[in-house]
This record gives sequence, C-alpha cells and structure tokens, in this order.
Amino acid sequence: MSETFNTAIREFEAKNYAYAYDLFEEAARTGDINAQYALGAFYERGMLGGIDEDKALEYFKKAADCGHIDAQLKTGLLYRQKGEIFESMRYLITAAHNNNRQAQSIITYVSNSSLSAEKNEAFHLLEESKQRALVEELLQTKIRPMLAGDGGGIELVHYAAKEKPQVWLNYQGACSGCHLSFTSTADMLLDHFETMIDKNVVLYLM
Repeated sequence: MSETFNTAIREFEAKNYAYAYDLFEEAARTGDINAQYALGAFYERGMLGGIDEDKALEYFKKAADCGHIDAQLKTGLLYRQKGEIFESMRYLITAAHNNNRQAQSIITYVSNSSLSAEKNEAFHLLEESKQRALVEELLQTKIRPMLAGDGGGIELVHYAAKEKPQVWLNYQGACSGCHLSFTSTADMLLDHFETMIDKNVVLYLM
C-alpha cells in the first residue's frame, strides 16, 4: 500500500471524505488496487452524492483484474445485478477459487474429476461446437424437464472444451438459489453429465 493510500485511510476515518476521495484517486492513478477498491466503495455507497453503480463497477473491475479478491466479488455481484451472467460468473468463480467465502456461497462447484481417470474419448474427439450441442441436448431433454416440475429452469452460460470440460450453469425461476439449500440438485446434475458427457466434467452453478 502506498503512503498516499494510508493517508487517505486516516482522512476517511476522520470523516474528511472529500479529501480522502482525492487521495484515493491519486493513489489509484498509480495502480494502487486498494485505492481502486476504495473508490468503487465510494460510488457504490453514494458517499459523495448519489449512488453510481457504473462508476463503482469501473473501479471494482480495475482492482479485480489486478487480483483484489474482494473486488472480484463486488464486480461479480454488480454484473449479476445488471443481468450480465457470464461476466458475473467469471468474476465470482475467480473470487471463489481465491477463497472468498461469499463467492463460495453463491457459486457451487461440483466435480469428481480429481477422482476419475476415465475419459470419454469419443466426446473429446468432437469439435467444441458439437460438444456444446451435446451439452445443450442433455439440458433440454433430461435436466430442464425435471426442474420445470418445480417451476424452475437452467441456462447454459458457458462451455469450455478442455481436458476437464467446464460447464457454467445458471439456475432460473423457482430454482434460482436452490443449489444452496439442496445439494442433491447439484449431485443430480453432475450424475447426468458424468453419464452422458464425461467423467471429468467440472460444473459451476449459480
């Protein structure tokens, strides 16, 4: 942390918010990620006027992209509010892997890839577009009908063809958040993907 940032903290604690903001801004221009995060908080809370979520996101994202873990969480949450689910999951997954507990409570990770040496060679030989099509077919024919019975649904947000294929899924409707209460839902999804796609699949659910 820079001395300018430390001075800004002291001014903030003394409730000299306008001066603290100027110092945070000065430190942020030098690449201080803690100052960038602080500026994001100023705009998120409307500390010098009205709340400005776009400016908050701008500063949180700068800090997040440079490795600030709490900023990764904030960026993911703000993108989620905007309905930009891919960007939201991208930042929340990163924060979760960096051991941010709140991100881990939002993103569910399920995989048996560390336990399995089995590989569906026929699936891996397909082009990525065809792999994705099979994932979509599984969702449409097996998983969505089951979730629809409870008034919910699921969206494929992202698919990455890797040695351990990654599937990002977003619960919708009545199922939104249900993975937090019912781990059997996540286990059910994993079972279908392992059976029909690949044993080494990695699922991220939000």
